[in-house]
Amino acid sequence: MHSWLKDNFDYISDLIANNRLPNCIIVTGNKLIGKDDLVRSVSQLYLGRENLELKDNPNFVTIACEDGSKAIKIDQIRDVLDNIYLKSEKRVVFIQDGHKLNINASNALLKIIEEPPSGTKFFITTSKIQSIIPTILSRSSIIKCNNPNTDDINKYLTDLEKIDLDNYYVLSNLNSNYIKNNSLKESFSIINDFFSEIDRFISSEENIIDVSKKFSAYNIEQLINVILFTIINFQKSDILKSKTRFYEDNNNFLKNYDTNKLFFIYDKLVNIKKNINIIQNNETILFSICILFKKTAKSN
Repeated sequence: MHSWLKDNFDYISDLIANNRLPNCIIVTGNKLIGKDDLVRSVSQLYLGRENLELKDNPNFVTIACEDGSKAIKIDQIRDVLDNIYLKSEKRVVFIQDGHKLNINASNALLKIIEEPPSGTKFFITTSKIQSIIPTILSRSSIIKCNNPNTDDINKYLTDLEKIDLDNYYVLSNLNSNYIKNNSLKESFSIINDFFSEIDRFISSEENIIDVSKKFSAYNIEQLINVILFTIINFQKSDILKSKTRFYEDNNNFLKNYDTNKLFFIYDKLVNIKKNINIIQNNETILFSICILFKKTAKSN
């Protein structure tokens, strides 16, 4: 078990030991910090398989988005419900990324977590708990996962084969200078490159079309989220009058912007993000972002 999740693991273990495990537990926290690993570890404990793999165990059922789908559908829930009443002393149903449950799947799940078969427990992981319907939230126990510190992250990265720009907590504590695993550096270098290119454009040393084309292949929503997250952390350092490690380690042109400009950029980026699906053209969106930064830099 990851060191930063030990308290979470111990808490659930105590519930199991005292026969107080709720019908449904929602495990929430930042992306890629080990929520799924936590669920698997406590499931092994609950099912009495601490030293055994859960793979192919009929009493451990996983529900996740199918390939090519953006949502967990009602048929996936029904498939589980069709077999959930088969005789078993203990069973765990693990729902990954519960915020992806569509409304019909959510309603079907709601019916079963209210009165599940004896011994059946549900675990739901999510990084967007606000997207889970209130009726499921009200019938579940919520466990907020602890976050890793910087040393934890360095160790954790060595075990990951892939990391993406959605891992905001990692981004807030680390940049490419601290990544020890060379195979992961490329994933983080995009952050520094993006800010660097925008900075050059502001200084009129880079063509806006070149910037737009260079980054258009990336997930635009992720790039916007990275900028928003950076702004929030820079504002935090300013408001608290103490420089965070994130602020000290990430040198980019946003440090030259005062709080009012950062607020203005933040609001505009949120609006751009809301219209991503309407615009549906990455280069156009990036063009707008470049213009936003350039105009803001020139304003008094």
